[in-house]
Amino acid sequence: MLSKKLTCAFSLLTCLSLLANTGQSGERVGDFALIDHTGAFQHMSWYNDQNAIVIVAHTPSDNETKTLSKLQKLKNEFSKQNVTFFLINPGLETDRSRVTADLERRKLDFDVLMDDAQLVSEMLGLTRIGEAVVYDPTSFEITYRGSVDSLESSVERLLDGAAGDFVTTTILGETINYDAVDAHKNLSYTTDIAPIIADNCATCHRDGGIAPFAMDSNLAVRGWSPMIREVVLTKRMPPGQIDNKVGHKIKNEMNLSDSEMQKLVHWINNGSQVDSEIDPLANLTWPETKWSLAGQIGEPDLIVKVPPQAIPATGVLDYRDIPLDLGLTEDRWVRASEVAPDKKEVLHHIITTVVPPEGRPDPQQMLMGLIDSLPEEKGNAVRAEIFAAVAGGNQGAIGNIIGKLLKENPSIGIGQILGGSNDLPQFAGYAPGNAVSLAPEGAGGLLRAGSSLSLQMHYTTSGKEVSDETEIGIYFYPEGYVPKERMAGGVGNDFDISIPAFAKDHQMEVITPITEDTDLYSLMPHMHFRGKRMKFMLEYPDGRDELLLSVPDYDFNWQLVHELEEPLRVPAGSQIRAIGSFDNSAQNAANPDPSIDISWGEQSFEEMFMGFYSWKNLDQSGGDD
Repeated sequence: MLSKKLTCAFSLLTCLSLLANTGQSGERVGDFALIDHTGAFQHMSWYNDQNAIVIVAHTPSDNETKTLSKLQKLKNEFSKQNVTFFLINPGLETDRSRVTADLERRKLDFDVLMDDAQLVSEMLGLTRIGEAVVYDPTSFEITYRGSVDSLESSVERLLDGAAGDFVTTTILGETINYDAVDAHKNLSYTTDIAPIIADNCATCHRDGGIAPFAMDSNLAVRGWSPMIREVVLTKRMPPGQIDNKVGHKIKNEMNLSDSEMQKLVHWINNGSQVDSEIDPLANLTWPETKWSLAGQIGEPDLIVKVPPQAIPATGVLDYRDIPLDLGLTEDRWVRASEVAPDKKEVLHHIITTVVPPEGRPDPQQMLMGLIDSLPEEKGNAVRAEIFAAVAGGNQGAIGNIIGKLLKENPSIGIGQILGGSNDLPQFAGYAPGNAVSLAPEGAGGLLRAGSSLSLQMHYTTSGKEVSDETEIGIYFYPEGYVPKERMAGGVGNDFDISIPAFAKDHQMEVITPITEDTDLYSLMPHMHFRGKRMKFMLEYPDGRDELLLSVPDYDFNWQLVHELEEPLRVPAGSQIRAIGSFDNSAQNAANPDPSIDISWGEQSFEEMFMGFYSWKNLDQSGGDD
């Protein structure tokens, strides 16, 4: 046991060190987000309905069993008083399975924040394993740092509203080494920071880009540096991040690496110093064209203009169905297509459908034909439900009936109801971050002479009247060239959505069957404002499960198609399970109204639960040349 004199000396040194730390008394350390050992996204501001958050540094090698047992008892006691407990792994163990096994072995019930980049542990001022902090999720302040032994009284003071001054106590656990802090003391803006901004930020943050401000100079980056630090630590930027520590490698992954995050935050913490008059960001050049595919396959062969769409300043707008005549007088094989949105501030999405010369199939006739193929008793029951809904004027119930039909008969698939041909090209639609459809070389779809496009366009108002003049670019294969392969795909869609008011984590799952041997190319989740997360599991015919992709912090503003770096061979008889959840609580900042129950609907303030997939069937004999 330490002598009283040595203990006092150690406490004094600790207090002095805190004066130079971001977590010192009275100072706000800030918001942050980390993925835990289960793959769940843990954002501290989401816990603003809690009285406190307790975070304790831990690693599987920690042998302090008595301390952890005491912590478990404290959690059991204080969780009833709206105190949330986490363990945090400060970059000393990145193997989540080992962390999980450690918890099971010790019979501990904690979520472990995986701080692989060590930035949060550093920000919280954690210096040793076993050290605890009490964090206020409303002010983002620390009120206590020290041992678990003194934790209880600190939490009680906070709950009593008498937290008082910052409290710190002695802790003797294993030292946490922050090697990157010393390594990054003299980072160069020119060679270390500017390349990260150029590669990951400047494409959007530039003059004419989709972002609200430009990062085109060291002056701009320095000016925005506090915000850059915040959005990196909360994982809000870059947008559309996935959990890249699990699942398959994604070609168009948006995440920063751990090293890139460390460099940005440490450079900002050290004063955002510029070391040279040379500014790489000021010398960046961008293509003159509006077509993102131009650098890869050139300018479009055909550009189709959408008739000008007048958008009012306010109000809720119905979907618009707009036909587009392509003027094709001969058959052409399509390699790619792209949407060039005009007024991004009001254009919410476009769903593009190819309409063949003879017209599109009648979905109602397709649906009734599929019902006729069911066993007689079952078919009659479904038919009676639909007729009753129509007779009662309850057209909205038909979606729930179809959803129930698809759930009970997953081999049907919504694509069969919507109709379509194996030879039709997959056409680009639009949502923020998603405007391109590019088939692999040698694969494509046929646009027959006289074909047209049907656009479902959804606009939202922005407070200002505007006119939108979006364009669609089409890339053809050379005349006379017939690609040997066709792309295909599927949609998992559940119309039967019923989310209770104030539900924080309403879970759903939809299954999409794979009926042929295929190569899977991409996956895309789709929900609306209350969408919280979605992951995609592949279940093989023998029952094995494989995680394909996890999107732990779904953002309705970024509808990204996630492309596998290498296509995945999927055998017939497999199924893709899209597993996700909705947050209909007040903690969801995007939630229009947490007090109402939510069902399926087309508008953004209603909900959808869908998984979109692109694949190529191995047997290509079904397509006609």
